[in-house]
Amino acid sequence: MHRMRRETTVLDRQEAAPRGSSVCLRLSITLLALVLLGGVLAGCSDALTAARDLEARGDLPGAVEVYRELLQEEPNDLDALRSLALDLLLLNRRDDALEVQEKIVSLDPKDSLTRVELAFNYLNHQNRPADAVVYLKQATELEPSAKNWAFLAQAQIEVDDLPGAENSLTRSLEADPTYPLAYSLLVGLLESEGRSAEALDVRQQAASNGVTLRE
Repeated sequence: MHRMRRETTVLDRQEAAPRGSSVCLRLSITLLALVLLGGVLAGCSDALTAARDLEARGDLPGAVEVYRELLQEEPNDLDALRSLALDLLLLNRRDDALEVQEKIVSLDPKDSLTRVELAFNYLNHQNRPADAVVYLKQATELEPSAKNWAFLAQAQIEVDDLPGAENSLTRSLEADPTYPLAYSLLVGLLESEGRSAEALDVRQQAASNGVTLRE
């Protein structure tokens, strides 16, 4: 079978102020907050720009350090988290990336791509195929693509859920009848169960859709 490789109180001061000055005070506080927020946003933007300049020059370790510093100030910055996770993966620092990926999916319930990448990490590097199944199921709910269904099938094969894998591969081919990986996985699964006639039918289905499979 193929395996996947692939964040003084304002109230007290307002109460102490003379009644006629309360509106001005609230406006001043609002303006101060906007100024401070603008400074924070500018700082974040500058840090992201610096990190991406380092990435463009091939200095991924330097970019990682910049993202780490930025995240000390803004621990839930999803742009920085996603970029940090990717750089760590590119550096083959899978264990370090894992914690970042897990935080991203906890913060963003609609991020299907990070769920897939996290599942890759679980399946190929952490020996946690059951956790890979969990996140790939979430990915197929968010994005029911042929690719995601096939990835889910691979993880299900690893946990010996062959009926589940077969169903996922059927769903994959329903989403895209020309997706080679789904055919290859399904043929391998059927042949491993001694269902040679059904495997031949799948090969013929693949051929009818312009997909050539290796013997």
